[in-house]
Amino acid sequence: MKELEKLGTVIKYEFLKHIRRKRLYIILALTLVAEITVLVLIPLLAGDYPDNVLLMAAMLTIGPMLGAFGAIFFAGDAIAGEFESRTGYILLTNPVKKTTLWLGKYIAGAIAVIIVMLFSYLISAIALMVIYGEVPFEIVRSLGQAILYAMAMLSVTFFFSSISKGAMGATVITLVFVFIISSIIQSVLVFTGNDYWYLISAGGDSITLVYGGLELYIDEMAGGAPVEMLYQTPDIGQLSLGMSIYFVVGLVLSIWIAGRRQLA
Repeated sequence: MKELEKLGTVIKYEFLKHIRRKRLYIILALTLVAEITVLVLIPLLAGDYPDNVLLMAAMLTIGPMLGAFGAIFFAGDAIAGEFESRTGYILLTNPVKKTTLWLGKYIAGAIAVIIVMLFSYLISAIALMVIYGEVPFEIVRSLGQAILYAMAMLSVTFFFSSISKGAMGATVITLVFVFIISSIIQSVLVFTGNDYWYLISAGGDSITLVYGGLELYIDEMAGGAPVEMLYQTPDIGQLSLGMSIYFVVGLVLSIWIAGRRQLA
């Protein structure tokens, strides 16, 4: 029971750090700007909003993707920062288990990310209701996939933070791993007709896949004519499994490594 109270204290303290450093406000502001940009540019460039409400909902998922991207910045210094700034000499000498400390940091980051996600989907839901007079149920499934993707990103960032000497290094390594290395491998696998559901970069695809995925965009551009896809996209179940693996394995490894890491 006492350990749960300590966990709650860590979560509260770490979450307040995100607020004091204005990280949460910055990501929320960027999310709002991203959503407004989509809402303004589409009718400006295309003349009007698409007839298909699902297509519009998919196009508004730029906010959740930004939220997942923000997960990296919430977690980049979560572990590495304590060793880099030597604040660990104070923090780690407190009567709190290391597992509780690192888990509390993760949950605080997760709460911040979920707030960003909910904020983004609230904007999307309001916009769809105003424009189309309806909000498709698929938006709820998309929210679930977006949160799972963000948790996977958070775990991967925690893992690199646990093995990095500095917060900047952990952030850069995560960005390179997810958006460069994993994306390049995914492109090669797609081109050669191989499965790629197990790559972290593929997890983001599931956010729009619930609306119809790439086929939805192509059908719209083709005016509803039948279109033959050049490759088969993974199903949501496969992508969810891949993200779940990154989420669980990344979190467990980061806590295990950080718990055995020495300050000096």
